[in-house]
Amino acid sequence: MKKLFIFICIVGGFQPFYSQNISEKDSTEISEKINDWNKAWEIKDANLAAKWYSDDADFTNAFGFSMVGKINIEQYLTKVFGFDFVMAGNSQQTSLKFKKLSLKSILAITTIERKGQKTSEGNELETRNTTHYRIFEKTESWKIIAHLISDARSIQTEKH
Repeated sequence: MKKLFIFICIVGGFQPFYSQNISEKDSTEISEKINDWNKAWEIKDANLAAKWYSDDADFTNAFGFSMVGKINIEQYLTKVFGFDFVMAGNSQQTSLKFKKLSLKSILAITTIERKGQKTSEGNELETRNTTHYRIFEKTESWKIIAHLISDARSIQTEKH
């Protein structure tokens, strides 16, 4: 486990990491898939962001936009990545936790801190803190079958 922690710190930067009886192999595979999402946001690559969703995955973002299926998620993210005001700023994953739901299901919870994002009017938002709840299911490999993003912010913060 110590080697895994060091590996994750080197590859993804330091991020508090917690596990609940998850094998090193499974936690590494899931972590790499989450890192693909984070990288996709940096490089604006909707294909990479949607790569690990199942064909019938449920997705709901922090603003309540909901869709079903890998293809629909990728099409939606293609639009999102085209909005300069959304893509302004930088994100950093600040934590990762796993909760084993069953032998073939794991809940991965990540927190993201995003600085410098803008509103559609071009005003800079205060730092956003989002939490991503992803349920991974294993068939041949781990796939995301559900992804819910929540946005924790002050009620005084300007509307997004």
